[in-house]
Amino acid sequence: MSTHRYLNVSFWQDAFVLDLTPEEKYFYIYLMTNSKTSQIGIYELPSRVIELETGYNRETVEKLLTRFIEYGKIEYNQPTKEIYIRNWAKFNWNNSEKVITRVKADLENVKHQPFAIKYVDYVNSLEKNNKVIQYPYSIDSLWKKEKEKKEKEKEIKEKENERETTRPSSFDIFEQGGYGYLDPITMQKLFAWIDDFGDEGDSIVSKALDVGIEAGIKNYKYVNGILRNWHNKGFKTTAEIDANEIARQTKDNNQVKPNVQTTKRSPEEIARLKERNERNMRQMLGGEDVEIITE
Repeated sequence: MSTHRYLNVSFWQDAFVLDLTPEEKYFYIYLMTNSKTSQIGIYELPSRVIELETGYNRETVEKLLTRFIEYGKIEYNQPTKEIYIRNWAKFNWNNSEKVITRVKADLENVKHQPFAIKYVDYVNSLEKNNKVIQYPYSIDSLWKKEKEKKEKEKEIKEKENERETTRPSSFDIFEQGGYGYLDPITMQKLFAWIDDFGDEGDSIVSKALDVGIEAGIKNYKYVNGILRNWHNKGFKTTAEIDANEIARQTKDNNQVKPNVQTTKRSPEEIARLKERNERNMRQMLGGEDVEIITE
């Protein structure tokens, strides 16, 4: 069964639409009638689909999306690729039971829940709507999730700000210890190690840099190998690393050295060696008649 999207003739006399450019009018109609639309004006719409269906390039698509967001006509959630046409119901509302059923089903499929809440609030405020649309899920659980999300985002932002204001001491060791210029890529890699090791991350990275300095191998690749080895062993503190090094040195010192046994020669072997040495000596001195005096 084919799907149809109806455009109310009042669309063309809307004050906002009258002020749009031809390109903007075309794009606005596209947003309300494209192949991904739903009965509620909330649907997934990746930029690539817009490019294919409108013929616009990526730059134009992003420009128009940004423009309509600034106009306050749409919202776009990047993680879910969902678009919300804020006044969709203004031009597309229908009180029929069939449409209401479809609306409820579409609300259940919305991934970014705040969009669904906004839609329900807007629809229930319309004068021409004589139905009451219920929220598709518990409003309390929704706002709880949103609150947790915002708190998490705040925590991440505070951590990033702390990074920017607090410079790890390991960075100073890198630059002052002869490792050279600390470029942004290497800096991010060191930050990653600091995070991986936890509370003593900066101290552990500093320790690895010190090992490189003592070994005379001052490059990131060497230090990265040390850190990977410690991480694979599950070390989380410098005390664990020191204890491991002491244990290794103790083991090396206690290793049994192989016994070197002196081969004992028989009297006959000694006599033969003595005779051979005397013969070699005569040849060196000029002949068999030379007398060799031994004690």
